[in-house]
Amino acid sequence: MEFLACCSLYARFLYITNESFQHVSSVISFSLRSCWVVKPCGDDWGFMSEQPQEQKKRVVGFAILPEKARKHITGDLLKAAAAVNIEVLAIDPSKPVAEQGNFDLILQKCRDSGWRQRLLHYLQHHPRTRLIDTFEAVQSLMARDSMLQPLADPVTLHQPSNDRLSSGTAERDTLSCAAPVQAALQEGCSEADMVQMLDHTQMRFPLLAKPYFTDGRQGSHGLALIQNIEGLKRLVKGTGPPGVALPVMLQPFIEHGGCLFKVYVMGCSVVVVHRPSLQVPPEDEDITAERKGIQIMTRVSAFDSKSPMGCDLVKGPPNWLLEQLAATLRSRLHLQLINFDLVRPTENNAQGSKGADFLVVDINYFPGYEKLPNHADLMVGFLQSQLDPEQDQQPVLRRHLSSCLEPPDNASDSE
Repeated sequence: MEFLACCSLYARFLYITNESFQHVSSVISFSLRSCWVVKPCGDDWGFMSEQPQEQKKRVVGFAILPEKARKHITGDLLKAAAAVNIEVLAIDPSKPVAEQGNFDLILQKCRDSGWRQRLLHYLQHHPRTRLIDTFEAVQSLMARDSMLQPLADPVTLHQPSNDRLSSGTAERDTLSCAAPVQAALQEGCSEADMVQMLDHTQMRFPLLAKPYFTDGRQGSHGLALIQNIEGLKRLVKGTGPPGVALPVMLQPFIEHGGCLFKVYVMGCSVVVVHRPSLQVPPEDEDITAERKGIQIMTRVSAFDSKSPMGCDLVKGPPNWLLEQLAATLRSRLHLQLINFDLVRPTENNAQGSKGADFLVVDINYFPGYEKLPNHADLMVGFLQSQLDPEQDQQPVLRRHLSSCLEPPDNASDSE
C-alpha cells in the first residue's frame, strides 16, 4: 500500500515538472521571437533589451520657383534636416515628379501650367505622400475677395483662464479680430457703379487701392492711396498714373500708428515681426494732373526696418490672441503655411474697422520664411510635425514667438 502511494506521488512530480518545462520553453521561445537576445555572458546567461531600429530617412520635396528655392533651401536647412534624418530636395515643376525622388512630403507653391497635372498624377500613384497645401486651398488666397472672407464677420477670441491667472495684469480677456470693410471695382465698371459702391459700404477717403489678384501676375504687388473722389474717378476711367488700374480692391485707410504686425504661421509655430507700416503722406501740390488724387505708395515689405516710425508706441497683440487667430485662419483656410498682416486701429470703432480690436488686412501663402531668425530650425520642426501627424501637436507660440524688427532682406513676402 505504501509502495503504491509513493509511485503515485512520483508520477505527479514528473507531470508537474514536465508542465513547468514546457511553460519555460514557451516563454523562451516567445522571447526569442520578440527580438530578445539570449547569449552567454561568461559562464552565465542573460537577456539584452530590444535594440531600436534605425529610423528610415524621410524625403521632403520643395516645388517652388527656382529663386525662392535658393532662398529657402539653404545649407543651414539641409544640415538641420539631415540631423533628424530628413532629406530636402528641390523639385523641378517642369519635369515628372517620379523621376526626381520618392517623396514622403511635398511642399508646393508653383503656378506652372502643367505642374498641377504632374503633381496629381504622382499623388495618384503615391497615395501615402502628403501634400502641403492643396491647390484648392491655395487658390483662395489668389484674389482679395476670397482671401479675407474667413474674417468677413468679426471673430471674438478669449484669453484662456490659466493665462489670465499667470499674467496677473488687468488686460482685457476678450478681443475681436476682423477683415476691414472692402469692395471690389472690376474692369468695365462705371462712375455710377463707383458711387453706388461708396454709398453701400459707407467708406470714406482716403482709400487704399490694392490689385484684385494676388497670383503673381504683373502689377499684383502694387499699392495706391486714393485721396478723394476725383482720384477714384481717374482710376475708373483709366487715366490715373501707370501701374494703377482696374480691377482693384478698395479698403479704407485706417490709422494704426504706423506699425504693422506681420505674423508668420508654420503649422502650430507662430512668429510675429514688428515693422513700420503705411502713414498717409500729404498730397504734393506740384503733382502732375494724371496723379492728382492718386498717390503710389511704397510697399510695406520695402520699408526700412530701422525706420524711426513708431512701432514702439503701438501695443502689440498678446500671445494668446496670436495663437488663437493663427489657428482660426489655418482651420478656415485649410492652409498650413501662411503669413498675415495685422494692425491695431488707434481709434475705437474706427471707420471701416467693424469695431474690431485688430484687423487682418492681407494674407499670403508660403511667404519668405527664410528672412526669419532660426528659419532652418523652424522649418525642420514644421516638417517633423507633418511627417509624424499622429504625434500630439500643441501650439508652440510661447517657445517660438519672436517680436523683432524685420530681418535684413526686403524681398517680397508674397512671391
